Amino acid sequence: MFARSARKHGYTLADVTHAFVNATRSEVYEQGEDVIYKFTGLHHGDPLVPSIEVIMKRIPDNALVVFHVNAEQGTFWNRPLEEQYDGNGE
Repeated sequence: MFARSARKHGYTLADVTHAFVNATRSEVYEQGEDVIYKFTGLHHGDPLVPSIEVIMKRIPDNALVVFHVNAEQGTFWNRPLEEQYDGNGE
């Protein structure tokens, strides 16, 4: 899932990791055994994209699956998670 989203928007796992460690806002949701993380965080290396938005989940075997990564948009926090995440990727 991450590779598809990364190719679509041009971000790397290093970008997502950096944003997670340097999160500016985050929310955590539980859906059954899955834990979903919705966060924005600092982006490194591109002054035109100061922060990115990410939706990822931790599945029962503790693997992380990234479903969405993009430059932070003004509507990211205004939209409910249900409109942004369907559990199947973008």
